[in-house]
Formats: sequence, C-alpha cells, structure tokens
Amino acid sequence: MKEKGLISRILSAKFGGYLTFGSLEAGVVAAPGQPTVKDLLDLYSFRQIGPETKVHGMIGNPIGHRKNPHVYNAAFKSVGFNGIYLPLLVDSIKKFLDTYSSPDFVGYR
Repeated sequence: MKEKGLISRILSAKFGGYLTFGSLEAGVVAAPGQPTVKDLLDLYSFRQIGPETKVHGMIGNPIGHRKNPHVYNAAFKSVGFNGIYLPLLVDSIKKFLDTYSSPDFVGYR
C-alpha cells in the first residue's frame, strides 16, 4: 500500500470499514506506509471519522514531507468541523479526480 494506501486506511470508517491497522511505533510496521496509532488518533482523529466526514487534501507526488495535515486537522478540530485533511499521493490528476469526484471529497490543493 505504501503512501498510496493512506487514504484507504484513514477513511475506512467513512465507508463502513470496521477497523484499520496502525503501528505502535514509527518505523515498526506490518506493511509499508502504515500510520502509527498516535497519528490515527491524534493527527487524523480516526474515531471521529464517519459517513458525513468531508475529505480535503494536498495532491502531489511526492507528498509525504508536507506538514499541511497537522495545520488543517488541528484547525478543523478546534472549530468542530467534521472534516479530514490528508496527503494524497497522486500520479495522475485525471484518474484521481475521476475516482474521487463525490461530494464527500470537497477540497484539494
């Protein structure tokens, strides 16, 4: 899955998934790209993600070095906005927009 799998790991609850896996320590993972439990809970507010959560993100390649999720997710949380900001590793903008064009995916940079 690596970086491209982050979106499915974090948004599993939005689309009816029962759970997702996170590592207890950074770098000690069961699969490449697996987020830590701390990031799932603190950075991405995983327990608050549900069907109504709006998805925002930074599209690019490479994308993993960006700090935007820290800023935007903290801002969303501080005002009670039901949204999530993700780094979205994308090779083809057209393919990405064709795949993620529902009203739940509302803002990209």
